[in-house]
Formats: sequence, C-alpha cells, structure tokens
Amino acid sequence: MDIDWRARAGEVWTVPNLISLSRLPLVAGIVFTLDSPVRYALFALVVLSDGVDGWVARRLDQTTELGALLDPALDKLTALVLVAALFPRTDLALAYLAFFFARDAFVVALVPLVPFLAFETEKVKARLPGKVVTNLQFLAMVAMLVPAAAATEALLWALAVASAVAITDYVVFVAREQTDRAWVHDWRGVAVAAVAVTLTFAVVVQSLLAEQLAEALAALPVLVPT
Repeated sequence: MDIDWRARAGEVWTVPNLISLSRLPLVAGIVFTLDSPVRYALFALVVLSDGVDGWVARRLDQTTELGALLDPALDKLTALVLVAALFPRTDLALAYLAFFFARDAFVVALVPLVPFLAFETEKVKARLPGKVVTNLQFLAMVAMLVPAAAATEALLWALAVASAVAITDYVVFVAREQTDRAWVHDWRGVAVAAVAVTLTFAVVVQSLLAEQLAEALAALPVLVPT
C-alpha cells in the first residue's frame, strides 16, 4: 500500500496534533527547570495536553492516522525523558527502573515476533491491567518530580506487581490467539503464565534488588496481637 507522505505531513498542522507536539518543548522546559517550582506548572501543562488533544480531535473532527500514532509515541517519549531526568534526584538504585519499564519492554520485545506469529495487532485493545500500569507510572513520575524518594520506591514496587499482572494478561491473550488448545483457554493457561512471569520477576528482583527488597519488607508494619 502506497503512503501519501505529503498528506501525512499536512496532518501535522491540525490543532490536536499541534497540541500533542507541544509536549516536546514543555518536557524540555521541565528538564531545564528541575530546581524551580516552574517544573510543576510545566508538568501540569504536559498532563493537560495529553488529555485535551484527543478531545479536541473529536470535537473538531480532526482525527487522523498520524494523530493516532503520534499521541502514544509522545507518551512513551515523555515518560522516557522525564524518568531519565527525574529519577537520579531520588537517589534510588538504577535497577528500580526495570520495574518502571517492564511492561513497555515486554510489549516492544513482542513487536519483532508479530510477523512470525501472524498476529493481528488490530485485535489488541487497551486492557485493564495495562491501564493500571500506566496510571502507576504517572504517579511514580509525580513522586519523582517532587522528589519524594520513599513514595517513588513504594510506587515502583507496586509497578512491579502491576507489571507482572499486565504481562501475564498479555501472554494469556496472545497465547489464546495462537492456539485452540483447551488448557490455554481455561484457568490452567492463566496459571502457567502467572507462574512463568512471577518466577522471571523473582529472578530479576533477587539479582538486582535483593537488598532493597529485604529493606522494604523490614519496613512493613508488623501486626502484634494485643
């Protein structure tokens, strides 16, 4: 299928796409104002632009294929740049970033397999576990912006759990699209995927964050019977 690149280039100048692209200078502004309260206002504008662009596109009847690609791509770029700039201010171990990007890394890793699996990507819709991960990522970035190291650490541990659930959900979904075997479509398929993902995360935690995990468990409140 031939792509009319001139038409695609023209789509950049629609109002919703310009709102989406406004995130780039806003994110750059955050990077250069990390020690100023201005960063909070810029971050709020980033969040606002992310929420408004889709609404404006529907309101003005300016939904485009470029916009459908641009919005999620800018979401990922925004997260990558902000985390790279903000995370060092928390003084947490770099290994925690494995939790923040685990779900996204898994999805990216699946992309080269799509042609071999003959998987129809249009069947993939936003799923609840994935939405939970996205919301926790947002909260973690807010905590990094403050910066609040304890809150960031807690949210990253929560992200580890949520990412494991989301990845399990994706694995089961893809497996069920690939085969009609009965065990894949009942609780046994879910159990196998859950065990495999949990063991993988356990290995990652043990190899990268064993000391931090011990400290986190030690910090949990102990229920003493009265």
